[in-house]
Amino acid sequence: MVSCGKKSGNEISITWENERAVGLVIPADLLGKPDFAQLTVRLVQEGNSVPILGELQEIDTGVLFTPLIPFTRGQSYAVLYAGSVIETIAIPELPDDEANLAVTEIYPTQDTLPENQLKLFIKFSRPMREGESASYVTLLNSDDDTLQGVFLDLQPELWNENQTMLTLWLDPGRIKRDLIPNREMGAPLETGQSYRVVISERWKGKLGGKLDQVYVKDFVVTTRDSTSPNPLTWILDIPKAGTSESANLDFSEALDFSLLQEVFRIKDKENQKITGKWEIGFEEKGIQFTPEIPWKKGKYVVEIESRLEDLAGNNLNRLFEIDLLNHSKVAEASDFKKLEFEIRE
Repeated sequence: MVSCGKKSGNEISITWENERAVGLVIPADLLGKPDFAQLTVRLVQEGNSVPILGELQEIDTGVLFTPLIPFTRGQSYAVLYAGSVIETIAIPELPDDEANLAVTEIYPTQDTLPENQLKLFIKFSRPMREGESASYVTLLNSDDDTLQGVFLDLQPELWNENQTMLTLWLDPGRIKRDLIPNREMGAPLETGQSYRVVISERWKGKLGGKLDQVYVKDFVVTTRDSTSPNPLTWILDIPKAGTSESANLDFSEALDFSLLQEVFRIKDKENQKITGKWEIGFEEKGIQFTPEIPWKKGKYVVEIESRLEDLAGNNLNRLFEIDLLNHSKVAEASDFKKLEFEIRE
């Protein structure tokens, strides 16, 4: 649903859609005959301004500016024409009763991680402001000292589509042995040591508000993981025909939470995909599939995309730290690994 904030005829108004500010309507009276090349919108921050990418469209009442990404609540934006500021628009915060934000989970959920742990995932209850994780996420050692340079500085940051889950990479240059960052700064994590991830309560949401408290994840580090996941060692609990029981896969190790949501499918003997729901298990060490309709007797295959990784970034085909010159270490490439099973009763 789209609506416009009410203003007088010669003031800029905000266009809203599902609580997001998705456009600015600039009245014709402020522009005369508009020259799009002279019209810009800029984010105002601490005395500086940053240009905002978007589209300009001439409408009956003037010009509609639609940003590439919706405006952020609590921020101010200046509209300029021919280099002069026409008006500065403040995007209002959400009301307090709608602005509560929380960290709903930090992945991996287990509290023992390998020394070559590659990624962390932070899941939020509402969309968050992007580009600010370095200011609000810190890693502390057992002496409560803040560790510098452990997370890869990616711009843009790695968010899911609705900006509710952030992927943080520990610096691969420090994880991979014999690379210069590893030799000069050491690995981000050390075997036998304990650490704490701290997420500041000052981090604000995309639609306004800020986190309701400080969030902490404590974990200890064990030895490096230098083996690829092997589906042939997984344990499959086969359901019974005529039931909607779940088919359960036990990995016996934690795998990458984000990829687990994307890489599995089950097909029948006619190569038709079985529809149903996948659910990730405790500590990301397994997954279960519940079909929409009861199982039938027959043969099935579980297809797993080979890009599935463990916590250290080792996928089903090769190790994260593989030496590409040593071809004996390279697994034969394929798009999928397959596990076949048969329901007999």
